[in-house]
Amino acid sequence: MTLSQSQSSASTAPSLNVLSTMALRNALKELIPVFTQATGINISIKYGATAQLLEKIRAGRRADMLLAVGGSIDDLIGENILKPGTRVDLVSSDVAMAVALSSPVPDISTQEAFVSTLRAARSIAFSKQGASGMYFASLIKRLGLDEEVRAKAIVLAEGLTGELVAKGEVEIAVQQMSELMQVPGINIFAKLPPAVQQSTIFSAGIFNESPQLNAMQTFVAFLQTPDAKRAFAQQGLDPV
Repeated sequence: MTLSQSQSSASTAPSLNVLSTMALRNALKELIPVFTQATGINISIKYGATAQLLEKIRAGRRADMLLAVGGSIDDLIGENILKPGTRVDLVSSDVAMAVALSSPVPDISTQEAFVSTLRAARSIAFSKQGASGMYFASLIKRLGLDEEVRAKAIVLAEGLTGELVAKGEVEIAVQQMSELMQVPGINIFAKLPPAVQQSTIFSAGIFNESPQLNAMQTFVAFLQTPDAKRAFAQQGLDPV
């Protein structure tokens, strides 16, 4: 279904409820009003860390669509919560690091430099339930730095780690590039080097209970248009 074909039925369509990872928030804030204007379909959206969203969904929370880590979409399809065949990959995102605008830029150009920077940092912030935070936790454990880093880390249950850098509460923030870009007044100085990088795929999936399959498919098609891809790219997300 195209956007123009959906317009005739949009006036009678209820608002669509979407749950989304925080990584997509800035892009979706720009894109959703454009979609509503083009189709007449309203989108009500709630944001959260991936693990947080999954916990709520498995406890009974429902919506029309979930935008989250691709593997999580597959898990929920396997658990008969999301409709089979509705996973659509939208964008990928890399993990990056940020410091205050006035701070020296650390070197993380290689794995060795990255490790040295972690050891030299006075304080570090990463997330507990977001995809980047869970990966970072596994990474420092793999590198043998778990105890050393956690001793000086602030681990956020939810929210943007860059805000702690902006407030001067920590020296280095680690998070998805797109999430760091949501925070003004910080210097996103580099992505993690290839040897320790993990790109995360963010995908769409539709809940079994949603009666709005056509409208949701229209929304997903819109998120794959050239204009949407440009909006994602401007927020540090690489269209798939």
